[in-house]
Amino acid sequence: MNFPSLLRPPSTTYLEQTYQNKYEAYMARNRQNDVPLSSQEISELQKDILFTRNELRRQSGDDVHPLQSLLVKTLESQESLLSPIRSLPSELLETIFRLVVDVSIPDHVACEISLSLTDHKIMAPVFRLTWVCSWWRRLALARPVLWSSIAVIDDTQRTDGQENRPELLEYVLQRSGTSCPMDLQLHIFSRLTVTRHDTLPFLTIFSNSPFNSIQRRLAETVIKYAIRWRSFTFTTNSKMISESFLEILATELEHKLHNAGGMLEFPSLERLDLGSVGFNLDDELPAIKMVRKTFSSCPSLHSLAMYSLTSSESLDLRNLITLEINKYTGLSFAYLLRQCPLLESLAVKFFCGQTQESPVERSVSDVVRHDHLRVLKIKGMGEEFASGAWNGLQLPKLSELLVGFWLRMETGVLYELKDLLEHSKCNLQKVQLLWNSFHISEYSVLEKFLHDIPFNLG
Repeated sequence: MNFPSLLRPPSTTYLEQTYQNKYEAYMARNRQNDVPLSSQEISELQKDILFTRNELRRQSGDDVHPLQSLLVKTLESQESLLSPIRSLPSELLETIFRLVVDVSIPDHVACEISLSLTDHKIMAPVFRLTWVCSWWRRLALARPVLWSSIAVIDDTQRTDGQENRPELLEYVLQRSGTSCPMDLQLHIFSRLTVTRHDTLPFLTIFSNSPFNSIQRRLAETVIKYAIRWRSFTFTTNSKMISESFLEILATELEHKLHNAGGMLEFPSLERLDLGSVGFNLDDELPAIKMVRKTFSSCPSLHSLAMYSLTSSESLDLRNLITLEINKYTGLSFAYLLRQCPLLESLAVKFFCGQTQESPVERSVSDVVRHDHLRVLKIKGMGEEFASGAWNGLQLPKLSELLVGFWLRMETGVLYELKDLLEHSKCNLQKVQLLWNSFHISEYSVLEKFLHDIPFNLG
């Protein structure tokens, strides 16, 4: 028997297998977050770390690169079990997860969105958190707030290869639970072939393409969660898609209204943008009326963009900060602003006057003084902007004004706006005038308007 052979050092192959087994065992503990809890367990792990360090030093002089690499990975997996983040309470780790999600959002998506569904894939910073270890994965999957915001972006008319997108969207949204407020965006664009016209370089041309089958299913999926919306944004460049979207929304809301006994509440809704501001839709469309009627109880709403409002509407606008509408119908904006005492920014394109006051407008005093409005954007001052819009109104805090002339300038309406500014005794610090140069010849009128209004560059 050759006894001296028992004193030979273990072979490199044996050491590699030994440390491979040890590395895999420690990696399994890392994935399960199997951290040492007692002082004895911590002491044993520290001894193992010391032994691995000594072995790494011993091997550093030998030309055994695979073994050295294995020892380094083993040491990292051992030390990882003593990392302070592994002992954080789940609630604190969830807060960190939310911060990671927020700062990892793609630039083209709004800041509150943590997931993005494009034509080919779903992008979500939260996915990377689920790849770290099974403990983080369980924690991330069990936190609805990490899955409650998503932007759906569709800029193609193709349906081939896209059939699973609605199911993928539904799967992700189901992770948000049943009660967590949701931040959702739906962006659907039709591709256009536009021939440039040298005389109309700034003319916006919209598509008139309808929903395809995939886009409709995506819209239906998002709308199904309307009651839980905290913020919702819809954008499109197609009038037909805008009308179809409003019809789908109205149908779903009508169904929910029936199940709720005739009254729907949106307690979490803070921001609503229905994306039809840029289109000339029929104000009498049943879908538009139904949508305006249904969103009447939104006590937390502070930002609203929709196609039209009328003075007879019963929407709760008490907490509104920003408002953008394509058309307002009433005697003047005085009643609308009395409904929105906290409003700071108003953007409107057309004003349709009424010959008779509605019952709710009769209660308005002679003059409404609004002390919060600072930004006023009138995007369509022209033939479709009726006179009398600013009757009985004062805006003393107004500091920013934008006026866009639609087709041609109406001097009477412009003089009414000048009277409003003078009587309000506001201090304008920024004024913008936008127009088609070949439509406007009354430059002297504009010069006089700018000269007479209270404008202070300082």
